[in-house]
Amino acid sequence: MTERLRHALRSTQDSELGTWLLDAATLHRLTPLTPDEARALLRGPALWRYLDALGEPVDASPRSPYEKLMLDLLHDDLALPVAPPADGPVIAQSMLIGGTARPGEGASGGLTVFLSSLADALVRRPDVGRVVTVVLAPEPTAVTVTRHAGLDHWTVHVPVDSPVALAQPDMARHRAGITWWLSRLLLRCGLAPDVVHVRYSDDGSLAVADAARLLGARLVFTVTPDPHRHLAERHLDGTADVAAMRFDLHRVRAADHLVARADQVITIGGRQDEVLAHFPQLDATALCALEEGIAPPPAPVGRSLVAELFGPSALPRLDDSAARLPVLLNVGRLHPMKQQPLLVRAWLEAGLHERTALVVIGGSRTDRTPDEQAVLDEVLALAESTPSARGRIAVLPAWSNDDVRRLQHELAATGGPHVYACSSVKEEFGIAVLEAMEAGLLAVGPQRGGMHCYLDHGRNGFLVDTSTARTLGAGLAHVVGLGAAAAPVAVAGRATVRERFAIDAVAEPFADLYRRLAAGPVTPS
Repeated sequence: MTERLRHALRSTQDSELGTWLLDAATLHRLTPLTPDEARALLRGPALWRYLDALGEPVDASPRSPYEKLMLDLLHDDLALPVAPPADGPVIAQSMLIGGTARPGEGASGGLTVFLSSLADALVRRPDVGRVVTVVLAPEPTAVTVTRHAGLDHWTVHVPVDSPVALAQPDMARHRAGITWWLSRLLLRCGLAPDVVHVRYSDDGSLAVADAARLLGARLVFTVTPDPHRHLAERHLDGTADVAAMRFDLHRVRAADHLVARADQVITIGGRQDEVLAHFPQLDATALCALEEGIAPPPAPVGRSLVAELFGPSALPRLDDSAARLPVLLNVGRLHPMKQQPLLVRAWLEAGLHERTALVVIGGSRTDRTPDEQAVLDEVLALAESTPSARGRIAVLPAWSNDDVRRLQHELAATGGPHVYACSSVKEEFGIAVLEAMEAGLLAVGPQRGGMHCYLDHGRNGFLVDTSTARTLGAGLAHVVGLGAAAAPVAVAGRATVRERFAIDAVAEPFADLYRRLAAGPVTPS
């Protein structure tokens, strides 16, 4: 292999291919070129990563802020904190899509909320020493490593050579860089993990898995039916564009690769049958099913969050005609998979604007992604299309998770019935739905996905067909039409969440798994 790499590197005239080949050598600790040969063929970050792996000094002039930052780390010119030794296993978890931004902005969603609360719950336990959450830095000009106040929970912001936040299709070009930064930063800051947990089927997770291998850490991978299911459904009729098909195939390969490399594969909420259908290489007896959960609700504040739905704004807000109506609430990132425009259309076509108010919360306040802007534009156009609906729909940018939960509790305390309307194509689990159920709202969610593992239709919530405006509108109209008769469903929903999904209870099996993996070898799944 080394000789083949050497021949390929010395014969190629394609600098991009040369960069990829040299990074492959670095990752696998191969030395196809001497330091001088490498310097003669390439320049920039890929060369520096290779020289660093060989223990060679790097002397170069940076051509960008990102390169300066990289050289500063190589020359030990960055002021970074060093964590004291941990009293127990160190767990790293990655969240490279969305990061720790406000949930509902950009790509940040329910996983942001869950991983933050899970980390805090884990480090409060005596059997976990430390948790490190890995995210991408918002810009390529700084690197930050911070500890959460009062807890041994650290966040490492990994810089990438990009002026904008990375989307999944962009991750491949930055995979080697993410691996290098992560492995370097974790060692430099005394945060080297015993166990690393990844949750997306993409190049970001592959980069983190590469770092885990270099650091000698165990790897956990949360597997879902997607992207295999998505590939089969999206391209069934052969009309999708080639680029989209190629990317979906790439994600399938990434998922299969992570399954093969993981020391433990887990599923969300016990949805093993569908997972096994798409991953026949898995041993059902080796799979581990873990559920997600939510933190306790935040303390109330001295202002009415409901009143803010009526405040003046450039975006639509409620008026006095909506003051005593049941509210349909939808919270989350603005994305085609979340189907907020379909929800607005269903609300209008089912005539629900005549007897309910609709509140949609999500999206960035400024600098919206193309997905966010497209969804928002469609929502606003639909809101304007029906004059009788004006004053009965509110569209707000993302709120903090604490304020969303306070709003839900405030709504539930006013009677109702108020409904949490999850209009997504599917939800693998649904943290936002759990939060709404805990507050006492009636939960309505998609039949597709994983919500059926805790939502029993008609008993503690409702599963509806979200594939069309007609079916979604019919499902919502049925729930609203139940009126006071739906109160026991809301009570049962709240009990389900409080009995099964409190974050401290959910953290226990995660801690048990991590501790077992950290203690010794596990047969790979």
